[in-house]
Amino acid sequence: MSEKEINESKQGYRQYPNNFGAEQYVLCCMLIDGEVLADVAPTINSDYFYNPRHKIIFEAAQSLFNRGVTVNVITVNDVLTKTNKTDIDMLGYLTDLTQITPSAVNYRDHLDILRRDMIMRRLIAISKEIAEDAYTSQDADKSVNNAERLVYGINLAATASGLEHIEAPSSRFLRRLEQMAINPAARKGLKTHFPIFDKITNGLQPSSLIILAARPSVGKTSFALNIISNIIKEHEDAVVAMFSLEMSAEQLVQRVLATNTGVDMGKLSSARLSESDQSELWSAHVEASNCRIYFDSTSMQTPGNIASKCRRLKSMTADKRLDLVIVDYLQLMANDKDKIRSSSSRQTDVSDISRMMKIMAMELQCPVIALSQMSRSIEGRDDKQPRLSDLRESGAIEQDADMVMFLSRENEEEKTKEACNIILDIAKHRNGELAQIRYVWEGRHVRFTESSDQTIYTFPKTASKKKQQSSED
Repeated sequence: MSEKEINESKQGYRQYPNNFGAEQYVLCCMLIDGEVLADVAPTINSDYFYNPRHKIIFEAAQSLFNRGVTVNVITVNDVLTKTNKTDIDMLGYLTDLTQITPSAVNYRDHLDILRRDMIMRRLIAISKEIAEDAYTSQDADKSVNNAERLVYGINLAATASGLEHIEAPSSRFLRRLEQMAINPAARKGLKTHFPIFDKITNGLQPSSLIILAARPSVGKTSFALNIISNIIKEHEDAVVAMFSLEMSAEQLVQRVLATNTGVDMGKLSSARLSESDQSELWSAHVEASNCRIYFDSTSMQTPGNIASKCRRLKSMTADKRLDLVIVDYLQLMANDKDKIRSSSSRQTDVSDISRMMKIMAMELQCPVIALSQMSRSIEGRDDKQPRLSDLRESGAIEQDADMVMFLSRENEEEKTKEACNIILDIAKHRNGELAQIRYVWEGRHVRFTESSDQTIYTFPKTASKKKQQSSED
C-alpha cells in the first residue's frame, strides 16, 4: 500500500482493510518465538502490514532472520537505528509489543487476518486499475485477459515481494537444499516415466519452458501424448492441460488409448474391434477418467488465451495445482498484440509468443512444453541432424527456452517401417547435461519406448555441443 493511498484513507476516504491489533500480535509472536519467524519469513512480505511502523519492524526482523541473527527487541532496534528507520520511542514500542501475549500458539489465526486484509487492499487497487483500463482500452479481449492476470496475481502477491536483496532468495535456496537432503523426492520435477530421460533431467522442472521440435510426421505430438499416457498408467495425481491447435480432443484421446491398450490405430480408425479390444478400451477409458487430464482443441489460440484458461483450471482444482501445460504447436499460435497474422512480421510474432510462453511458465510455476516446427534447412544437409538454428521462424525460441529437444529418425530409410529408431536430442539444457536418447517408435500403437540399445547415448555430451550451448545462452 503506497503512502498516497494511506494518506487518502486518513483524509476522509474509506478506510483500507486493516487490523492494527492483529499486526501487533503477529509482530509480538515473531519477537518472542524464533520458530514463528522461521515459519513465516519465507512466505510473507511487508505488504501484510498496513501500518508503516509495523512494515519497517517486520522488514528489519526478516533481514536479521535471513542473515541467521537472533531476532529480538535489541537486534531489531539496532537494525532500525543503523538504517535510520527508527523513531524516538521505537525501543519502547518494541518492548510493549512483546507484552501483548505470553505465547505464540495462536499466531496463525492472526496471520490469516493480515493475509485477508492484504488481499482485500490489493483487490481494491487492482479494481481501480481494471476500471481505468476499461475506460481507455480499445481491445476488449486484451482488457479481459489483463484483468484475469491481475486478479490471478493477487494470490501470488501474497507470497512475492518483487525486488529482493540477495540474502532472502539465498536463504530460501539453502533451506530448500536442506529439505532435499532429507527428502530425496523433493529433488524431482514431474516424472515423464521415461527412465533415462528422467535421470538426465530430474523430471520436468517447474517454471521451465521446454521446446520439443521436429520436422512434420516425426512424432512430436505423439511424444507429448506419450508423456500423458505414462502419467495415466502410473496413476499420477498430476494436473495436465494440453492445447492442440491442429487436432481435435477426440483425435488426441484416440492416440492415448492406442498407446495405453496396444489396440492398433488402424482398428480404432475403422472400428474393427474384437470383444477383447473393446474391453481393453473401456478399461483404459475408466483409468484415464480418474486422472486430471484436460484437452483444449480451440484452433485460434494466443498465449494470453492459454494463460487465462490455465489460471482458471489451476484455481478450480481442489489443491490449486497445475503440473504440466503442453501446447501443440507454437507456430500455429496468434500473437496477443495482433490476432490478424502478417507474414512480414511473423518472425516478430513468434518471438513475442515464445517470450509469453516463458512468462506463463514462470507465472503458473509449472513446466510448459511447447511443440515447434523446424525449418527445411535440415533437409539440405547430408547428416540430417537438427541444430538449434533450425527452429523455425525465430532464433528467440532457443533463447527463451530452458530446454530444447529435437526428435529425428536415426535412419531416414526406415520411416515407412512399422517400428523405427527415433533419436531425442537434448540440444540445450540450461540446468543440466546434454544427451541423446534412442527410442523405438511403434506407429500403429503410437508408442515411444526407450531403447535397450543406447549406444549413441552420451552423458555428458561432447564438448563441442556444450560449447554450442553456452554460446547461445
